[in-house]
Amino acid sequence: MNQIAFDFSIAKPCAVVFENNNYHFYLWPKDINSKYENLFKSYDVNIIKRVNIENKDIVKYDIINSDILSDLIINSLHSFLNKDTIIAFEGSSFASHGNVTLSLTAWRYILIYKLSKIISLNNIFTFSPITIKSIAGCAKKGMGKKEMINAFIKNGPNCKLYFTLCENSNLFMKKGGKTYVDFLDDLCDAYWTLKTLIVKEKLS
Repeated sequence: MNQIAFDFSIAKPCAVVFENNNYHFYLWPKDINSKYENLFKSYDVNIIKRVNIENKDIVKYDIINSDILSDLIINSLHSFLNKDTIIAFEGSSFASHGNVTLSLTAWRYILIYKLSKIISLNNIFTFSPITIKSIAGCAKKGMGKKEMINAFIKNGPNCKLYFTLCENSNLFMKKGGKTYVDFLDDLCDAYWTLKTLIVKEKLS
């Protein structure tokens, strides 16, 4: 039974797949520089580039590009998708509002709708951000991206990305050594969404 968890966003959607005791990380960035691309590829993160169709009408832009992205994600993960696959998403925060949040929700729902044509909606779960943070041990006020990454370093999965972070987290720090590189927090959030799925649905 394959398990897939998404940290879905418009610019930096990513996922982790748990299949036969192996973890596979995927990233579909709207834009990524060669430095970050080579860094993550070196540690077994699958990076799939995408094309965005420009349109001045924001509604048309969202519809066209969410459709393209959904198909790209599904095609990337097709070998893991079957009627027994279980999928998890992080939902929107209760405090979220505005047009950006509406667009993000719409893009996510289009992906879920397309996935539901392959697997049952009963196998697709959505968890609140605070629930996912609780599983990671990062639900206290003021905890954010850095703490979620540190929790991954402390209790992450058996994979190359995790082992490298444990041995030399400086590889993933921006110049100055105070903040982690872009995309790392998204990949870690996807992993904690997977852990939330496993815990809440008692999958192991």
